[in-house]
Amino acid sequence: MKTKLLLLFVFITLLGAISASASVPERKGWWKFDDASDLMKATIGNPLTPYGDTPNESVNGPVDGNLAISDPIGHALIMDHGIAPNGGGLNVNEYSFQIDFYVPSPIPSYVCFFQTGPMNDADGDLFIKANGTIGLGALGWSTKTIAADTWYRMIVSAKCGEYYRVYINGELFLEKLGIAVDSRHSLKPLPYIFGDDDGEDPTIFCSELAIWDVPLTEDQAIELGDASQTGFPERKGYWQFDDSNDLTKATIGSPLVLTGTQTAVAGPTDSNHATLVPLGSYLTMNHGIDPNLGGAFVNEWTLQVDFSLPKTETWYAFFQTGSLSDDADLFVSSSANSSGRAPNAIGTASTGYSANTLQANTWYRMLVSVKNGEFFRVYIDGLLWLEGAIQPLDGRWALDPVLQIFQDNDGDDGDINCSELAIWNVALTAEQALELGDATNSSSGIGSIAIRNTAELGQNYPNPFTNNTSFPYTIQEAGRVTFRILDPTGAQINVIDEGIKSPGDYKLELNSSKMGPGVYYLQMIINNRTSTKRMIVVK
Repeated sequence: MKTKLLLLFVFITLLGAISASASVPERKGWWKFDDASDLMKATIGNPLTPYGDTPNESVNGPVDGNLAISDPIGHALIMDHGIAPNGGGLNVNEYSFQIDFYVPSPIPSYVCFFQTGPMNDADGDLFIKANGTIGLGALGWSTKTIAADTWYRMIVSAKCGEYYRVYINGELFLEKLGIAVDSRHSLKPLPYIFGDDDGEDPTIFCSELAIWDVPLTEDQAIELGDASQTGFPERKGYWQFDDSNDLTKATIGSPLVLTGTQTAVAGPTDSNHATLVPLGSYLTMNHGIDPNLGGAFVNEWTLQVDFSLPKTETWYAFFQTGSLSDDADLFVSSSANSSGRAPNAIGTASTGYSANTLQANTWYRMLVSVKNGEFFRVYIDGLLWLEGAIQPLDGRWALDPVLQIFQDNDGDDGDINCSELAIWNVALTAEQALELGDATNSSSGIGSIAIRNTAELGQNYPNPFTNNTSFPYTIQEAGRVTFRILDPTGAQINVIDEGIKSPGDYKLELNSSKMGPGVYYLQMIINNRTSTKRMIVVK
């Protein structure tokens, strides 16, 4: 019996170690360059210190709202990382760098990424050459190349004594084995980022910089993705309805304003409560978001509504954007019509209605992601339900300073339960919708996001891939396993039913013959739990 318990303990310990390795560890230093008035400011750790006479400039980064720093020739960023010596030597022998970078064309003879030493009196320790390869004489040069005028995320993962690896957008570009402890490639207390002693440090843009005190794994480099992944945006307003004594209280932002009545009710989980807003009542949201996209109103935004419907085949109104509309702007339909609208679908006449439909007494997480002039999208539980007709700038779906939740002017608002409301001043992506998951995911702290992934689905290998790849997965409790392949918008393009699986380790073999080049997501569903991984097809 003791032997069995010991084996069980070892198995659980190993499983925990495997599960933990799938997520990215905490950074020891992180710099985002999004504050143009203080380009040296740290998100985590110590501020950077500029080296050189020519000042840095703030420039546009890889995506809207993500700024970057322009580091000119003769200039460097001194990083006080604060990491203690490790790996058995006097220096930092185990570490990882993240550098999100862009090299303006044409690529010069050499472009330096960093010096590991504390003085700008030596040659750099990692370069790009004019042909787009990455490396150093002592490390060798990559066979793959980068292009000018393109954003990349580079991860340098070093374990001196064993290996030195460079990943670009999650793909292994360079590997050198046998790097010695306390060698040139170990890290000293004050490395110079973009610093070189003989002018091989021309202008380079950087939108994000980070450091860890461990070597990141290939799975972790893949998880970090590319430079367009800038972390989850902060909510501008957040309301949770967990205080039955104050159902209008804000977790972030201004309190809601109630017109009519509301009642405290049970939510999707024991710890996540809700409010019932009946027919004729509504909540006014003072979101505080400034006009954007060059219009007079808020033209880019995302609204989260966690809701359940007491019954189906009746009208429900989700919101009214304000004075621009005299009717609600997103509904649940009560019945079918001649234009092909189904009962219990989501939409409006102007955007069209979803093909998928809702059920009564079921909790859903809805995200309405709007960028007027480009798209109108509705996600339910992380999946794209509606790619609506594109709306004009400053049109009906641009927001007034106040947003009326569950309001309609002619009685089509219905009784509705709501456990969470949130709003952003950006249009969330399909990947972010997947991260937010469903209404059972309630964030425990201000600004935090609950990611719905479990340890059951592993990262595929190879990734990126051209023809075939393999996803490992673990079943902890028997159940039916279903996989969904989603395109970059979150739309479902294929479903794979693996049937009932007993506990154990498995692999899903996937072929890309029906997928073009690009980013896709594989979502695994078992026993009402989901896990999602990102994959890249290259052809």
